[in-house]
Amino acid sequence: MKRLFQIFLLILAVWWSLTALIALFRASQNHNDECVDSMKEQRDLTIHERSWHLISSSSSFCVNYHTNSDQFNFATDSRLKSIGQVHDTRNPWGDIYNQLVQDKESIAFLVDSLSAIAANRQLQGYELSEMIVTMVQDIPYSFVIPGKCEEYDTDGKPCVGDVRWGLYSPYEFLHTEMGDCDTRAVLVYAVLEEFGFDPAILVSDQYSHAMIALSIPTAGDYLLHQGKKYYFWETTAKGWMAGMLPPSYNNVDYWKIVLAHEL
Repeated sequence: MKRLFQIFLLILAVWWSLTALIALFRASQNHNDECVDSMKEQRDLTIHERSWHLISSSSSFCVNYHTNSDQFNFATDSRLKSIGQVHDTRNPWGDIYNQLVQDKESIAFLVDSLSAIAANRQLQGYELSEMIVTMVQDIPYSFVIPGKCEEYDTDGKPCVGDVRWGLYSPYEFLHTEMGDCDTRAVLVYAVLEEFGFDPAILVSDQYSHAMIALSIPTAGDYLLHQGKKYYFWETTAKGWMAGMLPPSYNNVDYWKIVLAHEL
């Protein structure tokens, strides 16, 4: 009996030790995620560090990546060539967005980084999609416009002008960290697709706004398309969860889906 009690104490001690090691590892992971948003120029490279957290929990994340000016210039040239002509006059924005989301290779580094985070944190389903969307929400809003910035009311926000169609490709956005509604929507759409989600891009002529939508089990405001509910997801500011339409854009009848898997 005494022998059995000693074995029990040994097992208990091992269990306590393993629990302590796991807790220490998790604490170390959380500490590593406490990074500071920054962009640093290093010769022809731009070193990026982004820190953000989920809306639905206190989970925080950190991603580091680098971009370069040569690839940025290549992405700009590719964008100008790909959207030089609008082929679908019935749905011009859908045509333009579709051309920009095709270049998955240029954002593979980001997808790989987010995949590593997801695997480490065991994220899937809604929580995984929230990790992706909140990363983009956390990037400060900037105007990307086709004309001169001084000719627009930018409300004091950063602005980059003379950009054809007022739209950056995903790589250009990641390089500059400057993007407004549709630039963000295009990046989020492309990344969500790589993770196997079913996203859509919505636009509103009345609101002059674009937004992502996602077919995923949740609640709130949505558009019905091909028998599926696509829930609105605002990406231009922090704090918006799937299904939450901002009050200034909340008339569902003013929105239409311009890009999805099945149109």
